[in-house]
Amino acid sequence: MTDNGENNQKMKFNKTESEYNMKSIRFLLLTITTMFILISGLMIILGISVYSHYHNFSFFYESTKSGRFLTPSILVALLGLALFVVTLFGFFGSFKQSTCMVNLYAFLLTLILIVKLVLVILTFTMGPETIMSYITVPVREYTYDPEIEAEIDSLQVSLNCCGGNSYLDYIGMEFTSNHSTVVVSNVIDGDQITVVLPRSCCVSASEVYCTRLRITSCKDALADMLLQNSSVLGVLGVSVMFTQLLGIIFALLLARCIRKMKSEKALIAWMMKEQMILARQASENKEDSVYIAKPDSSTA
Repeated sequence: MTDNGENNQKMKFNKTESEYNMKSIRFLLLTITTMFILISGLMIILGISVYSHYHNFSFFYESTKSGRFLTPSILVALLGLALFVVTLFGFFGSFKQSTCMVNLYAFLLTLILIVKLVLVILTFTMGPETIMSYITVPVREYTYDPEIEAEIDSLQVSLNCCGGNSYLDYIGMEFTSNHSTVVVSNVIDGDQITVVLPRSCCVSASEVYCTRLRITSCKDALADMLLQNSSVLGVLGVSVMFTQLLGIIFALLLARCIRKMKSEKALIAWMMKEQMILARQASENKEDSVYIAKPDSSTA
């Protein structure tokens, strides 16, 4: 009887300890998932704001027209949306104490972590030459396509640049009276060269001549802009990855605690049922037993 009491006390202690561990891990996981919801919202807002600010320049990304190139801002917004959807599994899984949802949350979070790791590596290893291979500035179409004319003028003013590779890209182009142009005369390799340029290539100009020229090429300016954005977004991605790793660890620990607690509950229920069956059998055996009195001994 004493052994049974000790076993019951031991089972009760283990059950309380498991519940305590599960509640602690569950609280930490809920805290991290709440952080993920806020982070995913910030990623979506950041990606959309950067894209809305620089989306006019997407005209000059050569592969964007065929859908093969995504800017870093678009990738950040998409990853933020995916992280928000995945976080809901962990949030509701911890509330409902569902092992399946918590494990699915850890699995999907691991996939997003791998994708982010690959993107961060590509971000920090991508050089200007690689980015410039995706950029094209159709300077030769400036004179006969009004849409390209407006896009290039906006690009040159916004990024303080001129031409695709340099202002010399405009040599030999035939401008009409409808174009706003200026004249630049420079000595290159000992030769006097006079170039007619769009007025957007000049910071300041007189009626005919450009007095202050934008020297930077537009390809270099676009590549530098993309590298700066990629570096900022890469640092943000590394910070989020550490938080994601903690989320995966706590999700797996919570799933383990939920399984352990459910197993202990099932074991206790089975043992209680077994004890009830044994008690019932003992009661039935006691009722069926017949008492036979011993005969009195007599002496002659």
